[in-house]
Amino acid sequence: MAIPSVLHLLNPLQSVNLPFPILIHALGLSCIGLNIIFPGKWASKSSSPKKTQGKQTNGEDNPLFGVATLGLGLAYLFTSHMPIEENQFLQATVPVRILLGAVCLLKWWVGGCDEGMRKKLLYTGLYDGIGGAVLGLWLGKFW
Repeated sequence: MAIPSVLHLLNPLQSVNLPFPILIHALGLSCIGLNIIFPGKWASKSSSPKKTQGKQTNGEDNPLFGVATLGLGLAYLFTSHMPIEENQFLQATVPVRILLGAVCLLKWWVGGCDEGMRKKLLYTGLYDGIGGAVLGLWLGKFW
């Protein structure tokens, strides 16, 4: 009697057609989303929900933010079975990420929020703007 092979479990991993940086991005988004939805003991005390008159002041503490982040990461992964040239989700994220990066940088420049949020806006704007441009160059489609 032969021992059954478990290599067939790795088949879904072989059919992932994403540029390596986008694969890391998708896995990272999925993990961050799960961490926001289900904060464990590794969550810092600063990430605990701060309430002001019954309203949360930090959007990252909202489980719906985690669901949206997880959904975005899973969308990359679930559409990765098709060739990159035919993956419309991947193609569409180029201008969306550049525009979202520009919006974050505009809000950072205009101001109107505390210093901690300004840092997050700057980092997110640079990450999404540069990430979208690099992905666009990788795909041969800048806009």
